Amino acid sequence: MTHALYRDHPIRALLAQILDMEGREEFVDPSVAENEPIAFARDKVFGLTRLIASLLDTVPATLASSVAISNMQAQLQQPVSELSNFLANRNSGHIVNAAAQFDQNVMPLLWGLPQQIDSVGEESLSAIVAKQAQASVETVRQLNAQRTELESRFAAIRAQADSLTNQLQSQTDAATRERAEAMATVANLQKEFADREIERGKNFEAAAERQRHEGRAEIEKLSNEVKRLSDEHKVVFDSLVADLGTQTTDLLKQIDTKRQEAARIVQVVGNIGVTGNYQQIANAEAKDANFWRWATVIFFGAGISLAGMTFYKFWHEPLSTESLLSVAIRLLYAIAITAPAWYTARESARHRSNSDRARQTELELASIGPFIELMPEEKKVEIREALTKSYFGRQVEPHEVSSPLDVGGIKDLVIETIKAVRK
Repeated sequence: MTHALYRDHPIRALLAQILDMEGREEFVDPSVAENEPIAFARDKVFGLTRLIASLLDTVPATLASSVAISNMQAQLQQPVSELSNFLANRNSGHIVNAAAQFDQNVMPLLWGLPQQIDSVGEESLSAIVAKQAQASVETVRQLNAQRTELESRFAAIRAQADSLTNQLQSQTDAATRERAEAMATVANLQKEFADREIERGKNFEAAAERQRHEGRAEIEKLSNEVKRLSDEHKVVFDSLVADLGTQTTDLLKQIDTKRQEAARIVQVVGNIGVTGNYQQIANAEAKDANFWRWATVIFFGAGISLAGMTFYKFWHEPLSTESLLSVAIRLLYAIAITAPAWYTARESARHRSNSDRARQTELELASIGPFIELMPEEKKVEIREALTKSYFGRQVEPHEVSSPLDVGGIKDLVIETIKAVRK
């Protein structure tokens, strides 16, 4: 490091900035000076700062370590920041933090300035002592000023307290007088209330007696009026009872007639409910019979058409072995196609029989009620018992499978086909 660089090194500006803060009033404030740890940290920060500045002035550049001085400059940034924060918010903890930064980071680097405190000149030590004395004098001056201010405030507070004491005493005396006056007023009010209460009791008893006499007279008058009205209405009531008896008898007769008519209506409705199911069964069976009928016509027509086409094709051709074989095969196809028509015809006939049977049952059940309505009740019961055996407990006819070449089946098939063609 050259002499020029050593003389103009930035560390000197940082040290000068810290020493400029030493003269601020915040550092000699009683809150700092009266607190021993904070005052010690303050003195340590400024004392070390003056020490480093003195070493920089006395140690030659040839003996100083540029590395140590550069590191010391970097470590002095944090104490400068802590002292600036103290000036901004008056938090004395920043002074303690700055002293700790000097202990931990700055003092170990003093090896870079080989001359120690012993080689510092007497003038430098005198300057340090003078600075400390000046700081102490400033602190004492501020303490005296604050003591004077506190004494004046204490005197003002004492005068105000005396004034408030006198006001309180006067208010206490006034309250005592007002309490005595209030007690006298309350006593007068109590006496007046007692007199008024006695007078009100006498007036109430007199008014109550008058009301009792008037009430008795009114009650007696109302009693006579009620007795008179009761005698007058008794005759009217007896006539009304007689009329109501006659009307009740007529209504009972009408109710009995309506009951008999309702029984007939209920019977008819019951017959409709019973026969309605048979009607649905008849309609469903008729629909199924029609379906199987058209299936019969389709299968039978397909077989007949195939057989007719076969005869038409070979009618004009000479008879030979090949043509006979072809005719036989086509006829077998026609028989195979026509075979399902036997089954569909039987199903159509079965569903048609079920439809006719359900339709007949529906008509008989629907007409039995009106037919026997005018008969005696015993005869009605007898007829219903006989019909019960006919309609209930019948066995279902078993379904039998017969040969497709049955003559009766062929007849039914032809009849169903003719019916379908006619429709």
